[in-house]
Amino acid sequence: MTNLKRSVLSIAFYLFGILVLGQLDRSNTPIINFAAYFYLLAIFIVPVMVFVPSLHKISVVVPMVFWGAVYFGIFELTDRGNTGSLDVEVIVLELVILMVGVWLSYQLAIGIERSESLMDVLAQGTFPHRALEIDLASEQIKIEFSRSRRYHRPLSLLVLHAFPKDEEVVREMLMSLQRDVLTRLSNARVGQAIGEAIRQTDLLVRDRIGRFVILCPETDLESVYLLADRICKIVTERTGLHVNCGVASFPDEALTFEDLLHLARDRSKQPLPSKALVEMKEQTVK
Repeated sequence: MTNLKRSVLSIAFYLFGILVLGQLDRSNTPIINFAAYFYLLAIFIVPVMVFVPSLHKISVVVPMVFWGAVYFGIFELTDRGNTGSLDVEVIVLELVILMVGVWLSYQLAIGIERSESLMDVLAQGTFPHRALEIDLASEQIKIEFSRSRRYHRPLSLLVLHAFPKDEEVVREMLMSLQRDVLTRLSNARVGQAIGEAIRQTDLLVRDRIGRFVILCPETDLESVYLLADRICKIVTERTGLHVNCGVASFPDEALTFEDLLHLARDRSKQPLPSKALVEMKEQTVK
């Protein structure tokens, strides 16, 4: 049995045990008179630990201390005598069960993250490309902007998002792990196609939701529109996917990377303009 399967099964038994204890406590003579807030906290811990990435990117001790503090905070703010036993043994048992829930949820979150990383590695190995994660490329982005500001040189940015033309297919892909793997392979193939179409000096990264961002030093607005059109055609020919593309230029349209990215993302929702319109925009900027 893989670690991920074991973690899923452990969480399932944990939640089942909490629900059973809750039903037993509703009887007139409960076996262990746990406080009512204990059950809510024990169940609430699982989705928070699994779906909040920052909680499983640190040592498991930190979330254990955090949830322990939350437990004692609720203990101080509520009248426990009305909902559960005041015995020290029961309070310690509640805390131990909560810590077990934190640890199991942490292990499940780590297993899911490793599985996703493995799929990314598989996709990268099948279709190798130059794209970096946007957080890892932050230093290179700062260097390019500093150089453009210092020497007053143009710099442009593209945002590309490739997806199937049939939106129903997208919904089906999200419902199936098998199709999730295919999506990752498609994204890797798109990254490979883009990497072969751009220059060595262009910086290719991926943002936090999987869109490709291309930073193009020494490239004005007219040139980046032509590059975007060429990349869209290459990606469509290689993959059969529809491509949305938006561009923005420094310093004419924005002065920071975040503003350029926001502007290009907004423009990616619209079709690329014709060559004549690009020339008109270029003249207007000048």
